[in-house]
Amino acid sequence: MDPQTQAEREEAWNLSQIKQRSSRLNAKPIGSMIRTLMARNGYGQTGAAEELHQQWRTAAGEPLASCSRPGNIARGVLHVFVNDSSSLQELHLCKKRILTALTANMPQAKIRDIKGRVV
Repeated sequence: MDPQTQAEREEAWNLSQIKQRSSRLNAKPIGSMIRTLMARNGYGQTGAAEELHQQWRTAAGEPLASCSRPGNIARGVLHVFVNDSSSLQELHLCKKRILTALTANMPQAKIRDIKGRVV
């Protein structure tokens, strides 16, 4: 066997074993890019936010809903912003009733706690 041919075969085999790193500049489908952009900017959740506001008004009742607004749901905790400390106290007292109503009307949100904050 020719030594030159053996060296070429070894080199070809060694090169075939090197894994090529994929480029981050590969073309991606436009649909996936639009979904990613909408999710990143929060455009897809405007309908969900409006539903949450409506359900909050129903569950909290008009007196509490007029001086509070629901924020984000993070890890099952609904953050609610209230105008003053007396509204925060009322939220704390009615939390169990409101939580029961919200979980019944919005099971997909998976709300398991409510935290209030004065703004």
